[in-house]
Amino acid sequence: MQKVSREDYNTEALMRLVRSVTFFKDIYQLEPSQFELLLSVCDFVQAPSGDVVLRKGDEANTLYFLLKGQMSVFNEEQGESLNLINPGEVFGTLSMVTGRPRSATVKAESNVILLGMDFKHFNAIDDFSMFTMDTKLVAYRMVVHNVRWTLEMNKMRDPNHPFVARLLKAPVFRGEKGGKEELLSLQEQAQYLAELLGDWNECLESPAH
Repeated sequence: MQKVSREDYNTEALMRLVRSVTFFKDIYQLEPSQFELLLSVCDFVQAPSGDVVLRKGDEANTLYFLLKGQMSVFNEEQGESLNLINPGEVFGTLSMVTGRPRSATVKAESNVILLGMDFKHFNAIDDFSMFTMDTKLVAYRMVVHNVRWTLEMNKMRDPNHPFVARLLKAPVFRGEKGGKEELLSLQEQAQYLAELLGDWNECLESPAH
């Protein structure tokens, strides 16, 4: 992989790709200055087909959005693709929330362009000196949606798995949206769901499975 500056790649083309990602589009529509600030802490990255972007077991510090191309979640032991990642999708959320090492290997199936974001700017839930409450709400809604979607896919593949009961007990926010109460609830949901997904991934990889 190598970083790509805006000067190295047509700026308008990059911005079109970024704004096609729901998360960044929502931030841009909410507050353009927050969108620009967000981009200032992100890196554009390109990787050729076959490159490994994330490797299972590595320490994690970056959340990735696929802007162009296609990637796969790859089982190195079996040498096969388990799942495809398409433009506009985010990956690497589990490690950002739990602090665990990467739980899967992800490689480029074609030449790809990615946007990498260090999630540390969102971990300090009470610090709004850089990103506003609204921006953090959008970020945590995105993370919760992403992890829950993956868990729901697991549930569809194995509806009788013992971890389905844990999924049904996941915390749900029922208060008024748009404030600190929702943000704290989203952080709690993200942590619960990410820990569950991490445990589920480990269970799938055990000899019994």
